[in-house]
Amino acid sequence: MAAAAEIVGRVGRRAWLTVGASEIAAFSSVTGVRFLVRLVDPPRQRLPLRFYEVIVGRGPFTLAEERRHFERHAIDVLVCKASGGAATEAKIMAARELSLPVIMVRRPAPEPGKAVETVEAALDWLAVSRLLPEAKRVS
Repeated sequence: MAAAAEIVGRVGRRAWLTVGASEIAAFSSVTGVRFLVRLVDPPRQRLPLRFYEVIVGRGPFTLAEERRHFERHAIDVLVCKASGGAATEAKIMAARELSLPVIMVRRPAPEPGKAVETVEAALDWLAVSRLLPEAKRVS
């Protein structure tokens, strides 16, 4: 996030932040950029940004909706996280259609330790390891 905040002002002047509420503080020292911030819930207090507007919404969003945000707010750069899902791809597609740059923040490396792919596998692991003896596989 710090690297994205460091370069956003060199890439554009009206940035759309879709990085999540917990990541916004990384952009607090950015000058010369107006932010459009999309949050799932309205903020409870003023955001630590100099110039910003908040829009609230829960996806998935359509390509047409995302394109309207870019155009209505004169966005010239998108800043987002690599979520890896189809639910957030419309904003990236809209940015590409409009030939706008996208600053995509890579996911952090996974924490070390055991990992499983499904809830069922997690319950099996918990039951076998005796961390949660009452865990049982859900069919």
